[in-house]
Amino acid sequence: MNLIEQLGGYEAAKAFLNATSYTMDELIMMQRSGVRPQHVEKALLEYRRQHNIFEVGDKVVVKAHPFWPEDYVIHTVEQEHIGKWYMSAWRHAEPEELEAGKRLEVNDGN
Repeated sequence: MNLIEQLGGYEAAKAFLNATSYTMDELIMMQRSGVRPQHVEKALLEYRRQHNIFEVGDKVVVKAHPFWPEDYVIHTVEQEHIGKWYMSAWRHAEPEELEAGKRLEVNDGN
């Protein structure tokens, strides 16, 4: 069972990550399992990458698109982007792209 499932699903894991305090049961679970908020944050990002989910603050690159140059800089999702049609032209930035600060030569399927 992965960490997201252990926490009761994606929304429950987000709530856990965003909690300002934890219940005694959550503190005991964290102590026994070694789970820390940064582990949950990493697991949520991986889940979003796998399921093509975008949230405010995510780093994305534009798939091959005529309006942007090949070395388009990584873009941060903002509130006004959520639900827009152009989300279909996005994909999550890979760790190597985050380090380079731009889209790398990869096969986007386009």
